[in-house]
Amino acid sequence: MEPSKRSLSRLESMPDDMLRLIVSKVGASSSADYCNTMMACKSLNFGLADPLIAKTLNITPMVERPNISYGYGKMMESLLASNNLDAHYVKGMCEYFDLGNPDLGLYHLRIASKGAHKEAKYLYGVLLMATGMISKGKKILSKLTEDIGLDSVETSWENVQASLSHLTVEMKEVYVDSLISMEPELNCHPPGVNTVCYKCYHAYLMTEFFEMALGLNPAPAAA
Repeated sequence: MEPSKRSLSRLESMPDDMLRLIVSKVGASSSADYCNTMMACKSLNFGLADPLIAKTLNITPMVERPNISYGYGKMMESLLASNNLDAHYVKGMCEYFDLGNPDLGLYHLRIASKGAHKEAKYLYGVLLMATGMISKGKKILSKLTEDIGLDSVETSWENVQASLSHLTVEMKEVYVDSLISMEPELNCHPPGVNTVCYKCYHAYLMTEFFEMALGLNPAPAAA
């Protein structure tokens, strides 16, 4: 027996519970590897109808380019039904920015945020501030900063910005009103000091989003 066939035979002889766990780990690492595994071993019956597989499936390509999710409607339904956090994040971005359903978009972003999805938590907090729920948004962003640190918060923003570059982000009047209401005192910092403090930190995050909506803050170049 060829080595590859011998390996497949051993795999197929494992208990279903163990196979299910292995396949879920493969999917959590890479959706491409999951597809290759299922194609190579057709006797495996662990599709996206299985909640464990769907909940943990890695959909990084969709996170990076949310608009491609429009071509995978059935797949997204399965992932959302199994509470896949990346799927909620992608769905939230698409509904809020591209499809004109801000309430539904915030609903999905909130679910992903509650599940400790860093980028979802960042975007959800910023959008709450941008739409007038300033205190609630500040609380979320403060907790995120406390949990992961300033550098990771900035990385989360860069990831959010890169994803949103593939969607339609437009300025809204409520964003302007919120930014004006959040402006710090003129003398918050000495002239020429390029930093922020607890008084203006959230206004700084809001300004970054505001500038992106104006088209003044382009997404970082892909690595």
